[in-house]
Amino acid sequence: MKPILHSLTSELRSKLEKRGRTVAFATDEEVFAEGDKASVLPIVVSGSVRMMRYLEPGKELTIGIFRNGEMFALPPVFDGKNYPATAVAMEKTVLLMVPREDFLQLLRENSDLSFAVIGWMCNMLREKTAIIQNLATSSPEHRIGTILFRLAEEKIDAGPVRITLRREDIAKMAGLTTETTIRAVKKLADKDFFSIVHGKVVINSLEPLDRFLNA
Repeated sequence: MKPILHSLTSELRSKLEKRGRTVAFATDEEVFAEGDKASVLPIVVSGSVRMMRYLEPGKELTIGIFRNGEMFALPPVFDGKNYPATAVAMEKTVLLMVPREDFLQLLRENSDLSFAVIGWMCNMLREKTAIIQNLATSSPEHRIGTILFRLAEEKIDAGPVRITLRREDIAKMAGLTTETTIRAVKKLADKDFFSIVHGKVVINSLEPLDRFLNA
């Protein structure tokens, strides 16, 4: 699914941009903390953001990673409650921060935007359901393969995809230890599902991973 900011008409995008303000964040800088009031809707203009929950001291779980054109933390912006997780910039990142009331007013005034947001939320719900099922029932290799597949599927048409995430980040997305993730990545690479180049996963084709995940 195309990131929502890129799927809007130029007119709707302009309306969003006029209601919001762009804010730059440094690598590892916190965007908001779990429990903060959801007063703004963040949309990634450039860079990437990781949303995570701290399960216990020293242990965290990545809820999602959001990149260019993607909005996040939408449910609490709708109901006006608190952010359910902490968001941190993974690199130098620019966000369009749209105040909650302005965003809700735009939805009331523009049915095209409302339907685009509903479609985006439906897609996110399907993805989260698949992630939960993957975490609950799959082997470490299957968990890692699913995450790598999702990270690469929207970019593969442009050629080989280099996954720039650290093993530690992939581990947090999969709910595994870094050591288990390193072993799982090596096993998958040994089976030629992808290559390891200078320490990074490089996926030339999704077909081998797809066959493995749907076997």
